[in-house]
Amino acid sequence: MKKWKVHDSMRNRRMAGAFAAIGAIAGLTAVVLPAGPASASCSTVQYAHYEASGEHGWKLMGDGSCSERWGQLVIDSTYPTAPGFSIKIERQIKSPYGYATQAAYTATFGSGATGSKSTTHTANSSGDADRHRVCWDYAHYNGSKWVPDGSWTCSGWYY
Repeated sequence: MKKWKVHDSMRNRRMAGAFAAIGAIAGLTAVVLPAGPASASCSTVQYAHYEASGEHGWKLMGDGSCSERWGQLVIDSTYPTAPGFSIKIERQIKSPYGYATQAAYTATFGSGATGSKSTTHTANSSGDADRHRVCWDYAHYNGSKWVPDGSWTCSGWYY
């Protein structure tokens, strides 16, 4: 009978050791996993949209260290009478009263232009201290330069 008690005792120790090992592995996993999503937020393309035609689109861009953002307009059409397009990036800073616009930069492509054009870069902070969005609009020639029409279509805000 004493033999069974020794065997039960050894089995209980082994079970406790196995549970401790599983707990240690699970604890290690819980510590390692949260690091993945944080680095994903530093993607160079924060937001991208292309029109159904695939001829033009706009992006909210960022550097790999998440310290800067800018808007980028991409025109793939070579159609000579294509309309002009504008891109805008907006940065808002958080205050105790809400968000306030700190910067807005635009870049414009004239009719028939192709390639990509970026706005001026703006700073970016981690967390919700600031937020950014990218907007696009058609552009027209006002007699001296290409200017946005003034009816912007914008992405959501990105922190």
